[in-house]
Amino acid sequence: MKKKPTRGGDSHSLRIRKRIIRKIERGEYLPGEKLAGERELAKQYDVTRRTVQYALDELAKKGYLERRQGSGTFVRKNIVNKMDLNYLSERGNAGITAIVKNHGAKISNKILTRGIVSGKFFSCRLALPEGAPVYALHRIRYGNDEPIAVEYTYVPAQFFPDIDDIDFEKVSLYDYMDSETRMPKKFIQKLQIIEATEKERNYLELNKKDPVYYFEFIGYDETGVIVEYTESYTRCDKFEYKFDAKT
Repeated sequence: MKKKPTRGGDSHSLRIRKRIIRKIERGEYLPGEKLAGERELAKQYDVTRRTVQYALDELAKKGYLERRQGSGTFVRKNIVNKMDLNYLSERGNAGITAIVKNHGAKISNKILTRGIVSGKFFSCRLALPEGAPVYALHRIRYGNDEPIAVEYTYVPAQFFPDIDDIDFEKVSLYDYMDSETRMPKKFIQKLQIIEATEKERNYLELNKKDPVYYFEFIGYDETGVIVEYTESYTRCDKFEYKFDAKT
């Protein structure tokens, strides 16, 4: 007897959606990849074709898939939906730019402020003599034109004499640091989930009491010198971070 699908609450449709989402998140389905046809998927999941159609339509509405008339169903290239922050810990700190690009999304930046600062706090974080000049770069990071993170980055000014001439709305900070042979290679990281302040809420277009990931990074170059201190406020609804229990 054929299975009769029902709208919305159909358990078979929900099962298919969960499996496809899991495959996208694990990278088994890549951005732009074409899925099998509806008949093949129906056979694979042992459901009716109508159930498959409903599941794919729902995933398209949520931004996971793209349905192209006459061509088939494809994984949407520009997904900014729970990007994997484990990318940070697995590869040192590849940065928000690399994470977002890795998920097929367009990255852009808005500079909030930049320039020389000084103070005991920054000197301590960067292991500099008190009063040594520190260059500050504060940015809003966007994925597909939607704010996803606010980053406050500080670097020793002595290592980057022409940093004020660089357009960081177009140039990657890490690409620039690499060109100066001061690319961060090793990181000490701190992560908390906190309630965003009013300032960060406004930057990230969040509601009151919405949580954010709060990261602190201290980056060392290949010689062991500290070259970066960053505080990052990242939207929890756009990223996920998983912890693996180890015994």
